Amino acid sequence: MESTHIDHTCTVKLALLGGDLRQMVTAKSLAEDGYEVAVWGIDTYAGDWGGVTRAADLCSAVCGADLVVLPLPVTQDDIRLHCPLTKKNILLKDIFCVLTPGQQVIGGKVTEAVRTLASEYGITVSDYLQREELAVANAVPTAEGALAIAMAEVPYTIHGARCLVLGYGRIGKTLAHTLSAIGANVTVAARKAEDLAWIRSNGHTALSMEDLLCDDGGPLSYDIVFNTVPKQIVGASLLSRLPKDVLLLDLASAPGGIDRDYAETHGYHIVWALSLPGKTAPVTAGKIIGESIRSILKEQKHTEKAPGCSCNCPQSPCCKETAQATNQPERSANP
Repeated sequence: MESTHIDHTCTVKLALLGGDLRQMVTAKSLAEDGYEVAVWGIDTYAGDWGGVTRAADLCSAVCGADLVVLPLPVTQDDIRLHCPLTKKNILLKDIFCVLTPGQQVIGGKVTEAVRTLASEYGITVSDYLQREELAVANAVPTAEGALAIAMAEVPYTIHGARCLVLGYGRIGKTLAHTLSAIGANVTVAARKAEDLAWIRSNGHTALSMEDLLCDDGGPLSYDIVFNTVPKQIVGASLLSRLPKDVLLLDLASAPGGIDRDYAETHGYHIVWALSLPGKTAPVTAGKIIGESIRSILKEQKHTEKAPGCSCNCPQSPCCKETAQATNQPERSANP
C-alpha cells in the first residue's frame, strides 16, 4: 500500500518583517514549500513575489503568525528595524507591542538591547544566526566573498599567493580549503593543538598563534592576511613585521581583529569585509536562512490556534471579529 504524505505546512503562517534581498528570498522559498507567508516592511522589491502575500500593514502580517521572522541583522541602532527595502521608519517597539506575549520571534544578530526591549512586551527573540547549521552553511558564501574581494584588490593571481588565515573556526576551515583549491600557499594560525593537527592533516601549513603573536618574532612574508578571529589580535607589533604591500582582509564582526587605525595611518591596505553572504551572495544566503527556519519549524511543536488571531492590534479585522464573536472587548495595542 502506498503511503500518503500529508502536508501540514498549509496550516502554518509565517510573518517576515523588513530585511534586504535575503529576507525576500527566504520568504519565497518558504512559500514554495506551502507555508502561508506574509511579508511587511519590503516595498521596493521589484522581482517576482511568487506565493508570498504582501501584507497591507503590520497587524495583518503578524496576526495568527506561528513564527515572526525579523531580518539579519535585526537592527543597526537597537531602535529601528533593519529594512532597506522600504522608505518606512519602523520602530522595534511598534512591532513588539502588537505581538502577543509568548509569540515565537526569531532574528539574526539579536543584540542584548533588542532582547531587553522585547522582554518589556513579554517577547523573547531567538537568534537564528547562533544555530550551527546556519553558521556552517554561511561559511561558504563568506569564504567565496573574501576570495572575490582579494582577487579584486591585488594585481596578481591568488594561485601561488602566500596567504595567512588567522583562526580555524567554521570560516577559517572553509576559507583555507577554498584558497588551497585554487593553488594558494596557505598557512593557518590557530591556538588549539587539535586545530593545528587538523590544519596539517588538510594539507596546510600550521602556525601556532602564540608563536605568530610573539613580540620578538622576525619579518613575515605573506601577500594576503585573512582574519576570522572576532577579537583584536593583529596590532602594531604584528603589523610592523608584515610587508607594506600586504593586503589585510578582516572578516571578523565588530570590533574586528585588526587594528585598523594603526594599519591605515601606517599605509597598510586594509579591507574590513562585514556580512559578506548578504552582499556577495544574497540569494544563497536567503536560501540558507530558509533552511534554518525549516529546521526551527520541525523542532517547534505547534498547538492548534484558537479562532481569530493572537496579535494585540486593535485595528486588525480578525481581532475585531474575535471580540464580537466572544462578546469580549477589543484588545488594546498596549499590552
